[in-house]
Order: sequence, then structure tokens, then C-alpha cells
Amino acid sequence: MSIRKIFLMTVSVSTIMFGQSVFNAYGLGLSRTSFHTSVNGAGSIGLVPTFHPGVSMDNPATWPGLKFTYVSGSFSNQAHGLNNAGVTNQSAGFNNIQFVVPIKERFGFGISLKPLNSHNAFFSTDTVSMDFEGKTLRSNKEFRSGGGIMSGSFGIALPLNQHMGIGLSYNALFGSSRDEHSMVLNDTYYRLFNIRTYSGSTFSVDFAGRLFKNDKMMLLTFARVSMTNKPVSGSLYQFDLFEDTNNNYSFDTGDYPSEVDVDTIDVTNIYAPNSFSFGINASFKNDFNIFGEFELWNDEATNMSFASIHTDQIGSKTHVGSGLVRFGRMGARNWQDRLTFRLGLHRDTYQFIYSGKSLIENGISVGFGFKFAATGNQIDFSFRNGSRTFDETQKEIFREVTVGVSLGDIWFLRRRGKQ
Repeated sequence: MSIRKIFLMTVSVSTIMFGQSVFNAYGLGLSRTSFHTSVNGAGSIGLVPTFHPGVSMDNPATWPGLKFTYVSGSFSNQAHGLNNAGVTNQSAGFNNIQFVVPIKERFGFGISLKPLNSHNAFFSTDTVSMDFEGKTLRSNKEFRSGGGIMSGSFGIALPLNQHMGIGLSYNALFGSSRDEHSMVLNDTYYRLFNIRTYSGSTFSVDFAGRLFKNDKMMLLTFARVSMTNKPVSGSLYQFDLFEDTNNNYSFDTGDYPSEVDVDTIDVTNIYAPNSFSFGINASFKNDFNIFGEFELWNDEATNMSFASIHTDQIGSKTHVGSGLVRFGRMGARNWQDRLTFRLGLHRDTYQFIYSGKSLIENGISVGFGFKFAATGNQIDFSFRNGSRTFDETQKEIFREVTVGVSLGDIWFLRRRGKQ
């Protein structure tokens, strides 16, 4: 594939993904901890049940608890703004596309496609005016980045015994991103571009088990270990400065100069995430659930020379969250009884490698789900609101609205004998 094709593909793909947070310009940007709309609505990391009693769509170990095969997808709109600037920007994109098949309440398998991180950011300096030979020149600088790493996943669910099961997942990582430094002189852009391509893989082992059950409540526990199989590597394409005459955010034959040199550099071991997560869920007789979750995440990459707009990157993260879910009943006569309600709180602490500074994220999530049709179709809505505080001086407000649709079908049922 030619350099120009890579350039145009990266620009076009990255414009539809995620909100433009300032903190996405650090290294590879902020990583997502949830993908399905039902998980977002509870502020969960996907371990505990949020979609169906005993089932999380982000936890393969729980898939045998589904009553139907599901095809589901989630789409979100995000808005970000600095608290002291009064400026808000937003964008939209998909969170995941997923296909899950339970088999005889003991096994299951599924495939999914989802974005792992967000590299989308944009900010600019103030405009400065100067007089040059009797003419007024206005100039400022702009910095933008976009794209990120995608994950194509395959997972299976296996029973350990009557009360415990595991899920095994393989995740192929791929994608591309770009960042741009621009000088704007009287509305003419002079751009410097960096484009990166990515390739790697990880795997995860999920656990789900029942600790206790009586007539009033049931106690469930969940765990996940994720490790890197092949650290993310790729290629870095560095474009020389060019004048974007037609201001179309890409280099073409109408720009100056007519040819631009591109340096191609191989980059290795720039992203190698490992994590451990633990969750516990108390389920009561009236379908009311209370949960708590904890996660430790680290990037074990050995190559710390990843170039981004900010000369720093995230090395570790700690997540603590809790919430409640009240599941609806599919066969209920009243539509109100088919509603699922979700509420959650979370706190994420990101640690930066070079500066040693921390980014604190606090958020609240609320969500609703509605079951319809005989095969367990479900539509879910979620809303997340929170803030990110960096070094006690910079504060960012974020909001996210997500819509998800899950369509059910009946697979792997025994045929009835003819009467």
C-alpha cells in the first residue's frame, strides 16, 4: 500500500471515532474499560452481570447463562470540554459489534470488534497579530490527533463444575493513528504529519463462580487476567512540512511543494497491556443486584520512545467502581416490569510515566434497558457524566450517551420429534 493511501485512509477513519479529549494526546490516549451499552450504564468494567441476570456481554465466562443467541451493537456520542475554557467539542462512533452464541447452558462462543483506546484530540493556541511591511499577519498553532487501536476478539466459555466457569479470549490488535502539528498563517495551513500503523495481540482468562445461595440472595464472584501475547509494533511515517493550499487536511498534488519526503521507521514493543480485575455481585430475590469491581492495569511496553503531541504517556491505571442493577422480566405483562435499571459510580487513577503525575477520573453512570419480543430482544440506553483532573490545575468535563441494540435468536435447540 502506498504512503498516500495510508495517509488518506488514516485521516478518513480517525474522524469518526470518539470525543476529542485533551488527554488522548498523551501517548496512545485513554483506554476504554467497557464496550457494551449495558456495561456503560452501570459504570462497570464488564465483569459483573449487567445485561441479563448472571450475564455480562463483556465477560465470556457468563455467556452460557444467556437464553438466546445475540447479535448486538453499541453506538455512542461523546462531549468533552475544559472547565476553565468554556469550549465543548464532541464526536461519535461505535463502541462494539458482537455476536454471542450460548450452547446448552454450559458452553458458548462469540466474536466482537471494538476500539480499545482513543487517540482523538484537538487544541490550538491563541491567535497572535503582527505587522510585516505594512501588512497584518495573523498566526496560531493547532495540534490534532486521531485514530487508535482496534481489537478483533474471539472468545469461548467452558464449565469447570456446576457452579463455576471460565472464558478464554484471543484479541487481535490492529489499527492506525495520526497526529498533526500545524502553523496557521493568515488562514493558510503549514502541516507536519506523523502516521502510525499497529499490529499485536493479547489474551484474557475470565472466571465466574457462585459462592453462596439461599432463598433470599445469591453471591457471585468474577475475575479476569489479561496479558499480552505479542506486543504492539508497527511503522511510523514522518512527513516533511508542506503547505496545505486547499486546506483539505491531506497532502496532494495541489499543495506546496509538489513532492514531500517521508521517513519510514519501524517501531516495536510500544504497547503491551496486562491487567488483573476482580468483581463481586450480590443478587437478591426481586432481581435487585449490588456489585463492586476493582482493576489494576499496566502497560509493560519496553519501548518508551513513542512520539505524541505531549511528551508523556500513560503507564498504569487503577479502577474502583460500584453500583446496582435491577433487571426487568421478559415475560412481564406490564411494560414497566420489563425495564432494567442501572446505576454506577467509578474512580480511575491514571499514572504518567515520565512526569510521575496522576490523572484522576470520577464519574457517574445511569442506564435503562427494555426487553421486547419472544426471543429476548433488548434495547439499552446509558449516560455517563464525570470529570478528569490533572495535576490539580487542569479539569476536563466529559459526557457520553450510548445506545445499544441486541437481537436474539434460537440456536442449538434439539428438534422436537414428530407427533
